[in-house]
Parts: sequence; C-alpha cells; structure tokens
Amino acid sequence: MSLQDAISRLSSFWAARGCLVLPPCTLEIPGGILHPDAFFRLLDPEPWRAAYLQPVRRPLDGRSGRHPTRLARHLQFQVLLKAPDDDVRGLYLASLEHLGLELAVHDLHFAEWHWEALSLDAWGLGWHVLVDGLGVARMTFLQQVAGHEIEPVAVEISYGLERLMMAVGRVKNAFELPWADGGPAYGDLWRRDEDELTRWAAEVVDAEAVERQLALHLENAHRALDAGLPRFAYEQTVKSLREIDLLETRRELSLRDREERLGRVRGLVLEVAARYLAERAGPQVGGEPAAAAEEPAPGTRKKTRKRKGARRQAGKV
Repeated sequence: MSLQDAISRLSSFWAARGCLVLPPCTLEIPGGILHPDAFFRLLDPEPWRAAYLQPVRRPLDGRSGRHPTRLARHLQFQVLLKAPDDDVRGLYLASLEHLGLELAVHDLHFAEWHWEALSLDAWGLGWHVLVDGLGVARMTFLQQVAGHEIEPVAVEISYGLERLMMAVGRVKNAFELPWADGGPAYGDLWRRDEDELTRWAAEVVDAEAVERQLALHLENAHRALDAGLPRFAYEQTVKSLREIDLLETRRELSLRDREERLGRVRGLVLEVAARYLAERAGPQVGGEPAAAAEEPAPGTRKKTRKRKGARRQAGKV
C-alpha cells in the first residue's frame, strides 16, 4: 500500500468513528500534540474527536537521508479522542488491520511508558507500540496539560507513518516506500530535502541569529498576551521550540541551558492557558475578567507531586 493510500484510509477510518479530519498545523513543530487545535481542546471541558496528518521536524534525528528510519522531517498521523471509546486499544488494532498490517504474522508489542513534555507542563501514561522491534506509534492517556488536569480523559494516538508503512509493506528503507501506486518513491520526492535540512541544522545555521529569533518569539508571545491574544501567543511559544531544537542540534546548549529555555517556554504556556481559561469563564463579580495566575494553583502543585509518583511507577514496568 502506498503512503498516499494509507493517509486516505486512516482519515476515513477515524472519520467513520466520529473524528473531524482537520488540516495540519502550518507551523514547524516537533510533535503533532503541539497543534493548537489539540492544545486548546485539551483545556476545554467538552469532548473532542479529531484526526490530522502532521509533518514534524526534529533536526537532531537528521542523517542526510543516509539512515533507513531516522528522518529530520517525518509524517505523523495524529488522533485525539477526548472522552474515548471503552476499548480504544482494540480500536487502534482495528485501524492497523484496516491499513493491511497482518497482526498474526508480526511481532506486535505494547511497551508501557511515561510521556512528559516540559515545555507544555504535560504528561501521560500509555504504550509505545513496536512492530517487529521497530517503534511505529504511541498511545497515551493524557493526564495533564499546562498544569491543568484533563477532564474528560483524553487519549492521543500518534502513528509514525513512514515506519508503520515499512512494516505493512515489509520495506527496509523509508526512502523506498511508494508514495502513490505506480508513482514516485518517498526518496524521489524528499531525499534531497532531508539532506539539506540536516546540513542546514547541523552545519550552516547561525547560532547567534537563532538566539535572537528565540528572544523575538518569546517577546512576541508576551505582547500577544498583553493584547489579549492567547492563541497567537501560543503560536509564538511553539515557534520558539524550533529555535531551541536548532541550538541543540548545533551543540550550543548545555543541559542546564536547554532546561532554562524550555522553562521560559513552559512559563508562557501556563500564562496562555490561564488567559484562555479566564476568557472562557467570562467576567467575574464586579465585571472584572479573571486574572491569569502567575503561580500554579494549589491543585496544580498537588498534581505535580502525583506526576512524580507516576514517573517512578512507570520506570518500574
């Protein structure tokens, strides 16, 4: 099966199960969960079901097109089920069969894991899915985002499309995957892009210019918040993650430097969430809008302690 057919099949599979099929986020992001329509819907109290194809960029994974499974830019098919089905794992397996993966002839393994995103102050527990030893997807029961407990429960399913279709088609190299029936291969379309993206991030990009761009994104996020534009502020924080990834790829950041910059992004994400939720709540007594809290609420601190416990538990499995 071609990648083009796989995208169509996954879209129709999840649309038939009540998901809106959305366009991808137009920003350069390192993970599909950063899509604004995922972030803000996770904060909302209403159920939500959506699916979308999302190109993601991870310059640290770039190998100039010389590695069969490591790509600086790859495709995720993302599903978000807020108030999920009772047997979401069985539903996921059905989606794999719909793609043509013969479950009986492959070694399919669900490895328990703990997912955490410092920049989003988010975490969850779930499974890392491996087919014949190759990681192809993750399924995460999301517990917290931007310091807020997610209610109702949400499940994120993230398909690594290239790796998954390598297993379906028994192909050893992602660049050999057919993009369309009788059409070009994946490598014919994007091997050159992969090479240039890797070289740009690792050899060419100017670290000082990236630092300035990072500072500009963070400044713009503050300006957007001051103007009452939490969605645009969120976009600016997401853009800043690209600059951090580039600095890390150029080996310009120590572990402490990276954590400091991600901490600044996390602080802005918390402000964005507080402003967004205050707007949803409407005016308070006296007509004044709810203020965005600078410090996490007591319930948030309690949830953080629970997260550490969950991390220790997840490390045992």
